[in-house]
Amino acid sequence: MSILIGAVERTYTPLPIDVSRGFPQSFPLVFSNRNYRFRLYVNAPAALIKDKTQIFDLPSPDIFLVVQIEIELSSGIRQPIFLRKVVPDIEYETDNIVLIFPQQRIAVKNLNGQGDFGSQVTGAIALR
Repeated sequence: MSILIGAVERTYTPLPIDVSRGFPQSFPLVFSNRNYRFRLYVNAPAALIKDKTQIFDLPSPDIFLVVQIEIELSSGIRQPIFLRKVVPDIEYETDNIVLIFPQQRIAVKNLNGQGDFGSQVTGAIALR
C-alpha cells in the first residue's frame, strides 16, 4: 500500500497484527533483511475497563496503544529501538524504518483475552 504523507510517498507493508490473539501480543518480523520483534499492548486504568462489552477507539482519555520494537543484532542480542504510545495519522521514524498505526479500536474483552470481539488494529512499516 502506498501512502502520501506530506511531500513523501512511501510504500508500506502491513504488520501481521492479529487482534484475535488479544493484547498484549508480540510477533517477529523480517523486513529489509533485518529481524525485528514487535510488542503491542494497551495501557488502560482498571477502572475504565470494567465494562467487558465496551470498545474503545484509541487514543481515548487515559487509554492508548503502546508499541515496543527491538532489533536483533548479528550477535543475537536484541536492542530496543522504539517504545512509545502511538496514535493514528502520525508517522513514526526509528532506525531505518517508518511506522504507522492508522486504525486502533480495542474491545475490552481482547485485553488479556483472545477471540473476535470487535477489535481492529492495523499497522504498517516502510523504509525510511
